[in-house]
Amino acid sequence: MSRKVDSVKDINDSKETWRLAVRIMDVWSVVNNKGIEHLEMIVMDSLGDRIQVLIRHDHLLKWKEVIKENMTCIINNGSVYNNDFQWKVCDHSKKIVFLGGTTMKAIELQNIPPKGYFFKDFGEILQGKCKTDRLEDTIGAVSEINHIQSNTPGKKVVVSVVLKDLK
Repeated sequence: MSRKVDSVKDINDSKETWRLAVRIMDVWSVVNNKGIEHLEMIVMDSLGDRIQVLIRHDHLLKWKEVIKENMTCIINNGSVYNNDFQWKVCDHSKKIVFLGGTTMKAIELQNIPPKGYFFKDFGEILQGKCKTDRLEDTIGAVSEINHIQSNTPGKKVVVSVVLKDLK
């Protein structure tokens, strides 16, 4: 008999073994200024709780071709750390880091909703009802480009825009 599945909302650093039944909501590659790549993703459980996941460069080859956006799976034994990412994509205070002993098994899980968006209302943003280190899903149109910081070696282009609420 397999052990019970943990809820994403219960993840903390009090224990080392976790078993999560999740859907991979989004996955992206990050390359640092030294050219070293790692993967990041957001996973969500059946209750709609989400957590950010990091796959370090030394485990990239093992996982890069296996992980697919929108797949459902069971993840075992990732390590839990404080979510210290500069830009957070969900509210969970922790993140999971895949280690050598982390396992993942693709399995069809109908009880986890398909990929969705968690839109933040423009009114809430204008009222300051949002976290300044959190990336939010919004619906709008770029109405003006304020500033473009030129691309210098090893740095990303930074663009400041004004969004127009399409509501």
